[in-house]
Amino acid sequence: MINGVVLDNILSLVRKPGRYLGGEMHAARTDWDEAEVRFALVFPDLYEIGMSHFGLQLLYRILNERPATVAERCFAPDIDMEQQLRRHGYPVFSLESRRSLAEFDVIGITLPYELCYTNILTILDLAGIALAAEQRAEQDPLVIGGGSCSLNPEPVAPFFDAVVLGDGEEAVLEIADTIGQARRQGTNRTATLARLAEIEGVYIPSFFVPRYDNGELAAVLPLDPGYTKVRRRVLPRLRQWSGEGQLVPVVKPVHDRLGLEIARGCTRGCRFCQAGIIYRPVRERGVEEILQAADKGIAD
Repeated sequence: MINGVVLDNILSLVRKPGRYLGGEMHAARTDWDEAEVRFALVFPDLYEIGMSHFGLQLLYRILNERPATVAERCFAPDIDMEQQLRRHGYPVFSLESRRSLAEFDVIGITLPYELCYTNILTILDLAGIALAAEQRAEQDPLVIGGGSCSLNPEPVAPFFDAVVLGDGEEAVLEIADTIGQARRQGTNRTATLARLAEIEGVYIPSFFVPRYDNGELAAVLPLDPGYTKVRRRVLPRLRQWSGEGQLVPVVKPVHDRLGLEIARGCTRGCRFCQAGIIYRPVRERGVEEILQAADKGIAD
């Protein structure tokens, strides 16, 4: 854990210290010692961008509503902060408790767009966690990916212990339940991954072997005859969202407004657009639900 004095010394040397303070309105007050499973939710871009991401807000709230689970946030540090962390030998840390990511049970990393992939490696390196999943020790956190780019996971598959394909609201709770049970029973890392593989939508890269042809991916071959393919997780209906309790950033985000998900997917299906293709089928919220969520969110 990075104490306040150390953090203050670093923050005085960076351009936007508010990115690393935490303490926002509606931020979770986590009880680390009482938690059974601890998640670090990582968005591999700057605070201003990650705090505009609706999926991060959604998973943060879902996990912190689950008994005995803690979810804290971490964003990619800007270049000046990265330099200070390396210069002083400090790890990248979560905003809520200022703990190193290596102290968590799960590091959940959003895959929003390909240009942030190198930031993922930077964050793992700053946390002192081996980049390749096969090089991680038994006590290291499980690194799990998700988000829109997870539907094409192979470019980053070697760095992840597991990848969630598709909608994550239900899957993340099942992952928390599975890891919690594995911890209570003292299950080792490989056996825990085998349990996670039983969850619909969860891809375990180490249970497959990629085959390349002249540098191009030709096939992904399963090692277990009972686990040969992964079906994308699809929620038949969007989870009820009241609009209340959204995190209010302390640094102006790129989307400086209340975020409401009115639909997932798009009826147009333009070929250049992720939303119209990978988020099928289209699921829309009713007008009354949207208006009520907007009223509650603004009032909150």
